[in-house]
Amino acid sequence: MANIVFQSDNSIGTSAINITNLIKRYGNFYANNNINLEINKGEVHALVGQNGAGKSTLLGILSGRIAPTSGSVHVFGKELHYGDPRSSRHSGIATIYQELTIIPNLMAVENVFLGQTISRYGFLSKEKMYSKFNEISQIMGVDIPPSILASRLSIADQQILEIMRGIQSNAKIILLDEPTASLAPPERESLLNTIKSLRSKGITIIYVSHNLEEVIDISDKITVFRDGEKVITMPKDFWTKEKLVANMLGQENVNEYLKFDKDENRDVLKDRKEIISCRNVTVPGIIESINLNVSSGEIVGIGGLVGSGRSTFVRALAGLEPSSSGQLVIGGKKEKWPTSPRMSIKYGIAFAPEDRKGQGLVLGLSARENINMVNFKQVSKWGFYLNKSASNIAQDFSEQFGLTRSIKLECRNLSGGNQQKVLLSKVCNIKPKVLIVDEPTRGIDLGVKKDVIKILRELASQGMGIIVISSELEEVVAVSDKVIVFSKGRMVKELNSKEEISVSNILKSTF
Repeated sequence: MANIVFQSDNSIGTSAINITNLIKRYGNFYANNNINLEINKGEVHALVGQNGAGKSTLLGILSGRIAPTSGSVHVFGKELHYGDPRSSRHSGIATIYQELTIIPNLMAVENVFLGQTISRYGFLSKEKMYSKFNEISQIMGVDIPPSILASRLSIADQQILEIMRGIQSNAKIILLDEPTASLAPPERESLLNTIKSLRSKGITIIYVSHNLEEVIDISDKITVFRDGEKVITMPKDFWTKEKLVANMLGQENVNEYLKFDKDENRDVLKDRKEIISCRNVTVPGIIESINLNVSSGEIVGIGGLVGSGRSTFVRALAGLEPSSSGQLVIGGKKEKWPTSPRMSIKYGIAFAPEDRKGQGLVLGLSARENINMVNFKQVSKWGFYLNKSASNIAQDFSEQFGLTRSIKLECRNLSGGNQQKVLLSKVCNIKPKVLIVDEPTRGIDLGVKKDVIKILRELASQGMGIIVISSELEEVVAVSDKVIVFSKGRMVKELNSKEEISVSNILKSTF
């Protein structure tokens, strides 16, 4: 096994990747159109743009998953073998996707050496693997026990394991796709510090994120994509958030995209009635004695760090934690605590999970079929599927929630923003009294974030009670009428007024 060798800082300014006249065409659609781009060794180079702008296609070409239609990519002076992930890895490229490839039941060290174990005389050398693991940890400035099960680690630490896996295989270029999308602020900062440490060792980072403040903070250069084309590449000192958004959207009037106005388009119900009351909600070993009230037309935000118990609480309310217990009152009537999703749906509680691809949608089915699968009775008669009724219902949701693609398309072919709109349509098709949304804007662009926030506000103005979890605390602050804060499995604070609800107050309450 070769020793890990990092380049020194004086390599910065020398080309790592050269992209020339790159085109990727699907029929008449250009996912990448005549891209010319140079990325230097030892720099963090960010790619930004709305969903469908061409960023992911370019990452797919660099990682070997996609072959271009024409043009060329040279990595350290040698042309890439297109459509061959193994060749990309041999060229020194490691890709860390938004959906991680960590095996939860394996130890940290086993995940780092997954598929590339160290052996001696034909026998597995655990001693050398542990030694190499500790060496990489010191180089990256991280402290993860090698023998801990990956399932016990935070998402941030699991992402670090993926980066360690790339470094272990002598990667010189790391592609990061939305690495902080589901991280709380402290975890985000920890991961960004790791990236800065890698940059100081001469590793080249290609960074894709919708978090523009983060992009400006971490990057040396930023390239903006729009409609499959490269718009502009400039050093970080050139950029402000306003300039980035203007180039992404192709317009100068960007103020409405740069902030969420808490009172905008928000018709607050004057006569609110309590819909649901939870008392002493407990999941053994995770959360204890949580209380929550939600009224009609009210948006309740849940703040807290990853691992604070916030997701476990909403899963319990959605009937996804069979060991949970508590007292539940709905519309003034006591009900049994839900221990299955069927019970929660019967009570009028709908849940849009964080993992829309793995848990929220069936990607191989169309948007129409996904929207109607939760309420099959309304689109069937005598056991026959009523295509016209299904199309009409799905089209109504498509228009209400602003779906920009056909309801006949398979969900795997939709952008993240459109997938989120299909998921919200699906869960709202049961006409819930309470809607729970976990990370509603994860991995979607600015314009669609605004659409999703608008949808939640409109649903609340119609009388629905809504519970929102988001790692982007600015969103929690912007959309919520009140915020409850979790820390270490307990509710530690309730913020009720516009003056009280702030990012700083949420963070202060968590420690």
